[in-house]
Amino acid sequence: MSALEMQSGHVRVQVEQSLLHVTLDRADKRNALTRVMYEDLTRAAEHAGSDDEIHALLIDAEGDMFCAGNDIADFAGATEETREAGSAGPALTFIRSLMALDKPIVIAVQGQATGIGTTMLLHADLVIAADNARFFTAFIDLALVPEAGSSLLLPAIIGRQNAARLLLAGDALTAEEALRMGLIAYCVPTDTLAEQAMTLAEKLCAKSPTSMRYTKQLMRTGMGSDDLSGQIDREAERFGERLFSDEVRAIMNKFLKRKG
Repeated sequence: MSALEMQSGHVRVQVEQSLLHVTLDRADKRNALTRVMYEDLTRAAEHAGSDDEIHALLIDAEGDMFCAGNDIADFAGATEETREAGSAGPALTFIRSLMALDKPIVIAVQGQATGIGTTMLLHADLVIAADNARFFTAFIDLALVPEAGSSLLLPAIIGRQNAARLLLAGDALTAEEALRMGLIAYCVPTDTLAEQAMTLAEKLCAKSPTSMRYTKQLMRTGMGSDDLSGQIDREAERFGERLFSDEVRAIMNKFLKRKG
């Protein structure tokens, strides 16, 4: 458990069988993220990646709002040293830890998701949102530009016009719009979000970890690529490897016995 000790006092972690459950716990500040909270989140994601007993990561938040984005006090206190850090800063270090995780990531959203509260979702595998959720990037209204790969990922996921609504017009998307556009996978009643998010995460934990890892790697390789023939070959290589694995053989034998 020492590897999971959090330093900020605003990020909770709990191992629930093979699930690492991470909760933003700064509801009085709308779960705005500080430098130390990012460090905690990175620590949690890296732990999920290094522990073979962990099969999935679930991120959720306390209170009525998922995340107000970066803590403005941290932003206002930025220095030239912070600027020089660039992509090595704590926020993008956290994003890169999500990108590197070859295990399923579920994020549960209620209320507003602002700034990185929305852009972190682009690095999750499945986003489940309450029907009261709203998605807002805020960068243009702060005279800033997109972050966390959102200028590439948003047009790819939800289309250029919808991405321009978030990144240029500064619109907020409703949960219904986000579901229709493909920004989220599920939209559920607010009072069932916690239960349904846990059910979804536990469902993923029950899948083959090796198959899950390979599938995520294949999806990452294929995203944005026009090398269809190469992707078919990569899939075939992994498929053949898995087909002759002891795990798959055991599942098939069990199925055949049940059919017989």
